[in-house]
Amino acid sequence: MADPDLRLSSRKAQSAYPGPRASGRSGAGSRLRAGMTALLLSFATTAVAMAQDLFPLQSHPEATAWPTKAWDTGAMPAGTDAEVEALVAEVMGRDKTDLMGETRAVVIIHDGKLVFEAYRDGFGPETKQVSWSMAKSITQALVGRAVQLGLIADIDAAMPTPFEDSDPRSAITWRQWLNMTDGLDYKEINAPSFAENDVVHMMYGRGKYDVLTYVREELPLIHEPGTQWNYSTAGFHLVSWALADRVRRSSPRPRPHPICTEHMQLPSQEYLQEQRELCDSYTGRVAWANFGLQRVKKRFHAPIGYDRRISNYFVEVQLGLIGMDVQPEFDPAGTFLGGSLVWASARDFAKFGYLYLRDGVWEDERLLPEGWVDFARTKTPADNANIYGAGWWITAYGEDRSHAQNAKTPPWDAFHAGGHEGQTIWVVPSRDLVIVRLGLMSNAGENWEALYEWNQQIARAFPEVGAE
Repeated sequence: MADPDLRLSSRKAQSAYPGPRASGRSGAGSRLRAGMTALLLSFATTAVAMAQDLFPLQSHPEATAWPTKAWDTGAMPAGTDAEVEALVAEVMGRDKTDLMGETRAVVIIHDGKLVFEAYRDGFGPETKQVSWSMAKSITQALVGRAVQLGLIADIDAAMPTPFEDSDPRSAITWRQWLNMTDGLDYKEINAPSFAENDVVHMMYGRGKYDVLTYVREELPLIHEPGTQWNYSTAGFHLVSWALADRVRRSSPRPRPHPICTEHMQLPSQEYLQEQRELCDSYTGRVAWANFGLQRVKKRFHAPIGYDRRISNYFVEVQLGLIGMDVQPEFDPAGTFLGGSLVWASARDFAKFGYLYLRDGVWEDERLLPEGWVDFARTKTPADNANIYGAGWWITAYGEDRSHAQNAKTPPWDAFHAGGHEGQTIWVVPSRDLVIVRLGLMSNAGENWEALYEWNQQIARAFPEVGAE
């Protein structure tokens, strides 16, 4: 157990996460004590400048069951239901070409209970839908859990990467990758054209079989790390790789299931070509690991380098604790695509948002370090952005937004996970609220602005904490 004197003395925002905290029932105390020297150094050297006050995160209501197995249901506050139902009904009736596109699922959690949900025809409470970049927020949680378990001692240390030691990119820290201030020459939301968009080439072009090779060969360092914010899926794929490195080093390799043993050796070039053709033709773009699970009775198709310890950590050690039924995706080289691809139901994405609404605590156990959620919802230290924290989008607290990728109206304490084509997990501490919207819309035009405002309209319909 860590020294209690190291706890944050304030619930105000910190411009930098000060360091790991003691675990709850994790059983990782020995690893934490082993890293205590590094922790003390991190605490001594990290500047803790005060930013805007963050709205305090509330505790889970005592009379309400935790939603690990299922959500308790409840009613919306008086005077709220008619407005919310109208807002949802209006967007549920729209098509892909309409403003905000096609809404496929809406789940609203208030005071720890599911108070509203709606689904488009063909979708329901059990339907898994793709996260797209909401996966970045999930990856940030996976890193936080690794810190809590003592697998990562200092997020201001250089993050493990596939770069050579002599490569300046190898010195970029966990914090800088999570804040998207890595400094790489990467173009995504700032790409001048589709043809010049690095995420397109990395995920579906020449990097699609091995995203790490694309990053190594195509993305040099052009800014001093920590000084410039730049939205980066590539950075979170690297964070996923580093997380896998920490997990591999800390846990024994599991024995393969007998059905897998025959095919654990490196495959032939003919086999690789066969699998690439299958992967290319599979319209859902499910990575080989997932594709193989669907065909396991015939043959186990696993990507080169795929390691069950990574999926075990993801599914059991982290998200299994909150009852999420998730399916992560890996590229053909075995890298978890933690910047882009996780599948889960709307109700399960709501559980993830609820973990952050409750400050990383679940069933009275601290799963994420104290201060980790504040790290997520506090703006990056870079001066060129005020709409991003660490793995999560934040509001600009009434200021002019540095980028259009967030809301421009209150409640200002809202922060969210956001994904391509209109996926959002909207977390609003001042309303004790989580809103999940999944759908399909164009990224062009005013669709995102409309989606941000729609979330905020729903949030404003609910009373502020303590005002009911």
